[in-house]
Amino acid sequence: MAAEDRSTESPLEGRPFEEAERYSFFQLVRLLERYHQPRARVGGEGPASGEILRFRPDASLGFPASDVVSVEEIPAADDQPARVRITTSFLGLYGSTSPLPVFYTEEMLRRDPEEDPVRAFIDLFHHRLLSLFYRCWEKYRYHIQFEGEGKDPFSRRMFGFIGLGTAGLADRTDLPAARLIRYAGLLTQKPRSAAALEGMVGDFFGGIPVHIVQWVARWVTIQPEQRIRLGGANNRLGVDVSLGEKVLSRSAQFRVVLGPMRYDAYLSFLPDGESFRMLNALIVLFLNDPLEFDIELQVHGEEILPLQLKSEGGGRLGWTTWLPTEKFEDGRAKSVVLERAAAA
Repeated sequence: MAAEDRSTESPLEGRPFEEAERYSFFQLVRLLERYHQPRARVGGEGPASGEILRFRPDASLGFPASDVVSVEEIPAADDQPARVRITTSFLGLYGSTSPLPVFYTEEMLRRDPEEDPVRAFIDLFHHRLLSLFYRCWEKYRYHIQFEGEGKDPFSRRMFGFIGLGTAGLADRTDLPAARLIRYAGLLTQKPRSAAALEGMVGDFFGGIPVHIVQWVARWVTIQPEQRIRLGGANNRLGVDVSLGEKVLSRSAQFRVVLGPMRYDAYLSFLPDGESFRMLNALIVLFLNDPLEFDIELQVHGEEILPLQLKSEGGGRLGWTTWLPTEKFEDGRAKSVVLERAAAA
């Protein structure tokens, strides 16, 4: 239902019929097909009786001013629903652009072209010819055949490249699958690079600054059976001996730094925000290797509000509270590091 100051009518109502010459052939067919979904598509597998559009060339020797000469509605008759007839100025066996001698068109014009049985017979082939012409134009233009949520055949093939080729796999991610198609080139690269991850995350979240810090140190627990014991093999001092239950490693973790950003955007990347959940899912989808990561959020210092005790919108320890050593108005970015486990 439209608002009080808006029309409930479609912009296609009446316009193609009154201003046919203002449309290109491809634009008009595309608009009318989408407007009349789910009728059978022209040039497809049919049935032809279910197609909403009918094509024929113009039976005239005049100079064509545009691709489309006229658009008219064919009333419903018997068991046939109403259709739309598009008269074109090209690809005709009669008319000004016909490859045949002008004699054939002149003979048709001497009779009533609208009642000529010869024209009706030839138009059977014209309709199929123009339908296939449109499908050929559409086939290699992905932006034309794309359907919402990536349900078109080409999008489904692209999902196969990025590991989401089946409905079960696509449902396992929290990300909108259709948005991932644009990253197919990055998601098929091997090995994966930090620069590619920076570009993908920054683009996904609208150009937010992203930086990947590699070789982040973390303490890794040594499995009990792999710890050093007296009498064990390969216990050589200075070579393969580690004291304790943990070892410092820089080979299995990186950090994703986002920002500096505005305070409202910062809140959406906290563990209870939608952006944080999608960010984790995007990074996990990108990773090929079993690497750990954490997330550092940076917010512009001048946007941080003073801490106040109140029932709603107050500070949250570790997330939106800081103990400053200088005024926040200095503009320096303040940061919070969140572990990946916080997404659970």
